[in-house]
Amino acid sequence: MVGKSTLARKLATRLEYGCLSTDDLGQAIGAVTTAQSHPALHEMDGIDYREYYLTRSVDDLIADAECRHTALWPAIAQVITAHATWGDPTVVEGWALYPSRVAQLALSNVASVWLVADDEGLEARVRTAVDFYRGASDEEAMIRHFVARNWWYNERIRKESAEYILPILPVSLSMTIDSTLQRCLDVLKRSFS
Repeated sequence: MVGKSTLARKLATRLEYGCLSTDDLGQAIGAVTTAQSHPALHEMDGIDYREYYLTRSVDDLIADAECRHTALWPAIAQVITAHATWGDPTVVEGWALYPSRVAQLALSNVASVWLVADDEGLEARVRTAVDFYRGASDEEAMIRHFVARNWWYNERIRKESAEYILPILPVSLSMTIDSTLQRCLDVLKRSFS
């Protein structure tokens, strides 16, 4: 809910690059696997996503995310490496990316920018996405669980970005997508200069 997908599409358009979402990659892999063969990629099978966020504890949501992201990483790493080595330039976005994993690829022509929202802004963004939580049997509890899980993610991004000296782009509610895009382009320009 920080605007990764929207920013990635705008960035790809501006740079005339392709654009790939790790969420789409996860859906594609999920379509050709099963809960028996790849349980980490099927944690929501048979359950409405709203009830999934509502009935799982925050610790369970974090553990599920860790498992899912770890299961997806080999495919994501292969796609990033292929595009960096011989493929068309591509913007890759998604919350299955972690600074530590991208940095460890050690690809000289890959740059990263990590978006993080402040805690209040993140919750406000979730609350404005009414269609996301409408229909949950306990909308408030679903929001609390989802936001708490995302706070964990933002904190991980902050820590790993600092550890690997990778740029962080704080995103606030007052920022427009165009101002965020310009700041992102400025960061990338510095990365390649």
